[in-house]
Amino acid sequence: MKRRNRDINVFNLSMLDVILGAMAAFLIIMVVLLPYYKKEHIEYQADTTSLRRALADAQAAAASAVARAEAAEAEALRERGHSDALASRLAKTFLVLYIRWGTLDDIDLHVVDPTGAEFYWERRTVAGRPGELSEDNVVGPGAEVWEVREAPPGEYRASAKLFRINDTRKPVVIKGRTFFRDGSRPLREVALHTKGEKALLAVINVAADGSVTVR
Repeated sequence: MKRRNRDINVFNLSMLDVILGAMAAFLIIMVVLLPYYKKEHIEYQADTTSLRRALADAQAAAASAVARAEAAEAEALRERGHSDALASRLAKTFLVLYIRWGTLDDIDLHVVDPTGAEFYWERRTVAGRPGELSEDNVVGPGAEVWEVREAPPGEYRASAKLFRINDTRKPVVIKGRTFFRDGSRPLREVALHTKGEKALLAVINVAADGSVTVR
């Protein structure tokens, strides 16, 4: 019996030596590899920090690009609005009608606008309509002027009327001219003989683009 116990103790000691040897080997391996693990961890942290910094830079660049794009779009809209306003202004024309005569008689200029509103000495302006009879002479030699700063598109009719006779010289010859954005055109020359007589001087058409034709 004593012999058996001794064999078991020897076996146990041998196993303990094996286990201790394995543990020692494991510790040696850990000691050897630990610096590499630390190095990899540090490198991983450095890579993560670098990636985060690059991501932040990319996000900032994207935000800056978006801001620049929005600013450019806003500027384009402003420029488009300015261009539209300029085109609208260029599409408008002023209109001035001028007549003159050389006798002492009272000649009246009558202008009918596209809505049918009639301007003359008694209605030098019409409520709600642009335009004005700005010059009215009751004794000649004289001149009369009707004008509008921005003429609405449409047809305008200009006539001359012998309102009062103050002179024996007849007929009364009326001449005139219309002025507009692109130039001027003469009005039809007319001769009036009797009180109340009226003659057409011109039919003027203003187009939507501001161009003017006179006939």
